[in-house]
Parts: sequence; structure tokens; C-alpha cells
Amino acid sequence: MPALIRFLLSNAVRITHAPPGTPERPWLEHVLLPAPAVPPEQVRLAVSEAAGCICVTAPDGTALLEEARPAEVRAGGRVRLAFHLRPGEGFYGGGEWFNAFRRERGVVHLRARESPALLQHRQTYSTLPFFLSDRGYGLFLLNSHASTWRWVPERGVLEVDAIGPPADYVVFYGPGFKEIVAAYTALTGRPPLLPRWAFGLWVTGYPQAPQDEVVAHVAEHRRRAIPLDAVILDYHWEERFHNFRWRREIVPDPDRLIADLRAQGVRLGLILTPFQNNRTRWLLKVLLYLFIKDIPPGLFTADERALPEYEAARAHGYFAHTRAVWWFGGGGMVDFTNPAAATWWNAQLKPLYDQGVAFFKNDDGEYLPDDAVSALGMDGREYHNLYGFFYGRALYEGMAALDDRRPLVYARSVWAGSQRYPALFLGDQQPTFDHIRSTLRAGLNLGLAGFAYWTADVFGLDGQTTPETHMRYAQWALLVPVARYFIRPPAVDATRFPWSHNAAVEANFRACAQLRYRLLPTYSALAWEAHQTGLPLLRPLLLEFPDDPRLRTVEDEIMLGPSLLLAPVVEPGATQRRIVLPAGRWHDFWTDRSWEGGGTIEYDAPLERLPLLVRGGSLLLLGPPLECIPDDHRFDRLELHAWPPYPATTLLYDDDGQTRAYERGACSVTRMVAEASLDGIVVCISAAEGSFPEQVAVREITVILHRVALPASVTVNGRPVAGWEHSGDETRIVVACPVDQETVVAVQG
Repeated sequence: MPALIRFLLSNAVRITHAPPGTPERPWLEHVLLPAPAVPPEQVRLAVSEAAGCICVTAPDGTALLEEARPAEVRAGGRVRLAFHLRPGEGFYGGGEWFNAFRRERGVVHLRARESPALLQHRQTYSTLPFFLSDRGYGLFLLNSHASTWRWVPERGVLEVDAIGPPADYVVFYGPGFKEIVAAYTALTGRPPLLPRWAFGLWVTGYPQAPQDEVVAHVAEHRRRAIPLDAVILDYHWEERFHNFRWRREIVPDPDRLIADLRAQGVRLGLILTPFQNNRTRWLLKVLLYLFIKDIPPGLFTADERALPEYEAARAHGYFAHTRAVWWFGGGGMVDFTNPAAATWWNAQLKPLYDQGVAFFKNDDGEYLPDDAVSALGMDGREYHNLYGFFYGRALYEGMAALDDRRPLVYARSVWAGSQRYPALFLGDQQPTFDHIRSTLRAGLNLGLAGFAYWTADVFGLDGQTTPETHMRYAQWALLVPVARYFIRPPAVDATRFPWSHNAAVEANFRACAQLRYRLLPTYSALAWEAHQTGLPLLRPLLLEFPDDPRLRTVEDEIMLGPSLLLAPVVEPGATQRRIVLPAGRWHDFWTDRSWEGGGTIEYDAPLERLPLLVRGGSLLLLGPPLECIPDDHRFDRLELHAWPPYPATTLLYDDDGQTRAYERGACSVTRMVAEASLDGIVVCISAAEGSFPEQVAVREITVILHRVALPASVTVNGRPVAGWEHSGDETRIVVACPVDQETVVAVQG
């Protein structure tokens, strides 16, 4: 049968092997965004067919992707595709994979599974049938069934088998990965902005402590000057699973809890799963309690079945499956493809939002049985991988319907398009160097699918830290897009608090958390870029430096935007870190050392230091230290750091930080550039483009020039300035910058 060829973008083509008149899969219109017709003159790809095989060709005539044999649709609906591989061709992505970053050979099974730490070498919570090739193309299989991908370089073939139809895929052309990510997210969606406070630090207690202990823990953060912005209550905040009512043994006065937290600048989140229990799995409950102590004292025998709620939901047809199981029982698993079920679920959450709960954590979306049903007409095999997408969308849209606040969904299971409903946590890890490395890989893979917001939990879910793992894990996980840490009752594990072990460990945690808060204007600008282009906040080196083949295998270094290179220490006992440097000039963030890139360096990394480098030709915005991010936080006091060589550019993105008014144009962008002049450096801070009611009129910006000699003079808008400072190789100039006017700082040497 001839393939159906459709150009979705100028650099994206859809290939469908199906008989004429075959209907579209019912989920496709929910995952893919509408795309305007592409005029023929804008098409950059060519597609040909010979002997039943498709070949997609790049603009220069190079074959990008070639089918190795005709597509097969087998008995029972199984699909088989095969594509030619080139020698040395590597692939990236596939979702949240911990076990590899670059793949040239091997097998990957794309089926979402509950994946505790000991299983993450072979499975994961979120699988996406989207891979990028370092030959300059991306491949997105439009099939949500479980699929198996086999790279067999000895035979020069990539084989893709799926348990259900269709034989349907999209090819994206770059050639750079940035162009591929931009095209993929143009079709599947780009992330909205998080509420600004969400860039602060979060904490979860496991199992859940009583409310007075929660408030006391926040107060200890304040006493020790360690910032904090959110608390997520674990499972036992709730009376039964799920009746949406507070468990009074744990939270006797929820209004007071919420008020006490807000008085300290902290928001409250609650965990949920998509089940209503009608039975208890006693054997599993006993085993989990014995081995991981997952239930608060005195609650082991509590009846957690929500029997009336279960029966009511079943009677209305709200379940995709009536006997699904999870680790705290079994019962009905909600069908979030059913609009009535999604509306009903959100109606249960509304009183909690109204009470002051800020967001929900969507846990346990990987359990849908194969014999489940969907209101869209899918069976459980087709719905299983998609479940997290519809689960997250339902809560996101339900929160958006309440008011103009920015919705936040903190999910464990996602699929293609879920980046529209942020954020994502990487599941359950432990405080080991192996898990630092594995979460690095997972974050890199997710970023290439447009996921801007994800969490590598500081210390993972459980397991005791040592002073070394505590410090090294904090240096990594406190800088990922969303930062959260787990604590356990001191009688179970006293090593997971920021102040555990000793003063040096506490100081390290505090310093890393404070650096995160000081980077808030940088995170804000990168979030705006992700919203506009799909590019993630944390990026593989090959995304920023696509022409350097050395970087294709680098999986233990990561870029925060285009300017900062993080190289966490990933080996126990190490006090040096070998860093592969891209070409160009690189500067140590902490000291006055600099290096020429293009090779490798040995970086001194004593236990208290995160290897952190700044790309030469960068401007970096930092804010003041904060204990939390208040709703009315404004970017009114900033530091603008500049590193040579020049020119260097950056931007400040600003809005009210809370609402979706930015979608209606209520926001501003301030562009900044530093350039070398004949006798010095000129820094230009432009007038803001756009505005919003809460925007400040004047910003105090301290311009800090690094690696410069003592200046002869400094002027601002042509007028001499006397109050600047110079120390070592650094010059500091404090400037009042009206947001509606250009400000020019000239430093003459």
C-alpha cells in the first residue's frame, strides 16, 4: 500500500502506512497541536518511495531516514518498521531514561512502569517514542502502544515493533538539535510559565509527619537561613484513598496549617493518585511497612478504603478500570479521557484549592491494566502509556478553570505533549553517586523532548546519606529546574535534613540553595525561552555546541541555558573533576581562573565546591539572597555579571509572576549587551519592551565586569560616575536604570 505523505512543518513530514480511509487514532488530536498548511515553496524535505520503502532527504540531497524494508502490519494489529543505520550513528531521548544517554546499540522497551531505584537500569516511569539522531533528524512514532526499539549496528538497522497500529511516524530535520526540539514542540506543545515561587525549594516528609512537626520544620529553615517555598504532604494527609478529606490524626486543623505555612512564605501541595480504593492489599502493606516504614505510627490498621466514593464513581462510569492495583491498595482507576470524570475529579479538588492548597502532586500513573477502557474508544494497551498525559491535563485544566493563577501539576508519569502541563519528578532514587549519574542522564533525555521542568530529588526518596553524598547530591539536585528534597522521621533516618551530619554539610546545602535563589532572574529568562521555543532550561552540551563531535557522548556535564556549565562530581572520594570543555573561553564561577576550551581540564573540586564554569562572552543575571519568593517579588535589585570576550548578550524577562496575564501580553523583556570599545567596555541596558501593571519604574543594577584591569574612568549615559569599585580583576558599578529608558555604562581603561 502506498504511504500517505503529509508535511506538517517546513522541516517535519508525516509518513503513514495505512489503507486509504483508515481513521486517525482517537488520542492524536489531543496530543498534536493544529498545524497550518505548509506552502510547497517552504518545504525543506523531499520524500521518495521505491520498492515500498520511504526515503526522507535533507535539503542538500543527503538521505536522512530510509526504511530498510516495507512497513508490516501483522495479525492482531502488530506493527513492524525498520530503518537503515549509518556507521557510528547515535540516538538520544525516548523519554525519562536513566540507563543511557547516547545509544548506538541495544534494546529499549517503551512501556511506562513503576520503576523503583533497583529497576531503573532497565525500565522507567515515562517513555516517549521520540528519538533524535546525531545525523540531524528526529523520529517520532505516532503510536502510544508499548513498542520495542532495537539498534543492530552489525546489520545497519533500527527495528521498531509496536503491539498495535498504526505504522505512522514523523521525521523532523535540524540539522541541529535545537531546530529539531523547536519543531517537535511546535507540534506537541511548549511549556507555560510556572508561578515564580515554584523556582524555590520544596520539601516532602515520608511518611507524613503531623502538622505541628511540618510547621516546625519550616521554622527551622528560617532559623538556619536556608530558603524554602513549598511543602508537599505525603499520602497520609488524606483520610481514605481517595475521599479528599483531611486525616485529622495528621492534620487536625488544616486551616491553621495553611495559615502557619503562608505566614512563613510557604505554599502547600498535596499528593494524589488516580485511584479510589475498595480493597486493601494486606501482604504488600505489611512488607512495605517492614522494609521502608511508609506509614505514620498508629495508622497501620486504619481502613483506607473509600467505599461510598468508589461505588458512586463506578455507577457513573468514571473508571477506566474497576480493579486496578497500586502499592496502597486496589480499586477504580479514573478515566481522565472522560470529560465527565475529569470534571468530577476536579470538583473534589476545588474545596482544597479554595482552602489554600497551592497544587497537587500526580503520583502513580503507570498502573493502567491492558484490559482497561477509555471514553475515547481505546483499550488499555493503547491507553497505558498515554495515561499520564490525560491525568496531568485534567488537573492542569481544572486548576486553570478556577481563576487566572498559573496551574502547576507535579507528575510522575508523562507522555508526548505533557510538557504543556508542568512539572515532572523523576520518581524514586537513592543518595548514591550512581543515582547522581542516572538522574543526569534522565534530565538530559527529557530536555531533548521539550520538558523544561523536572526534579531530581535531592538525596532521592530514601536511603541514608553520608556527609559526602549529602554534599555532592545537593550540589547537583538543588540546581535542576524544580528542586525538592525528602526527609524521613529522625528515628528512621536522621541523615536527610539540610543540617544533618555537621556544620560543613549544612553550610554546603545553604550555599547551594542560596545560589539557586540568586539565579532566579536567570531561571525566569530561560523559562520564557522555553515557552517561546521549547528549549529546556538544562541542556546537553551537544544542544549548545552541535558541531563538536567530542560532546556527543558527554552525559555527566550539563548547561544551564547557554552560559553556565555544571559538572557535578560523580565519583566517590574525588576532589578533582575532569571536565570536557567546548571551544571558547571558560571562566571559573568561584575564582579568578580561566581556560581555553576545546580540550579537557582537571578542575579542583574539594568537597564543598560544585564545579561551575561560565562561558566566555556571557552576561549572567543574579538577584539578592531570599528566604522565599513572595507573590509580590519584583526584579528591582539585580547584579549583571559580564565575562569576556565580547560581545555578550542576555535578557531579563519579567511579569507579575503569578497569573496567566503574560499570555495576554502583560510582560516585558529587557535586553542587555556588553561590547568591547576601542578603549574599554560598553554595557547597554535597553528600555523594556512591553509592560505590566506591577512593573517597577526603576531597577538598581550592579554591573560587575570580570577579568578587567583597573579602569581609568566610568560613565553612565555619558556622565562620569565616581562611586564605582575595583578589586582584583573585578569592577563593580551600581546603576539606577529606569525601565522605560536605555542605560549605557561605559568603562574606559
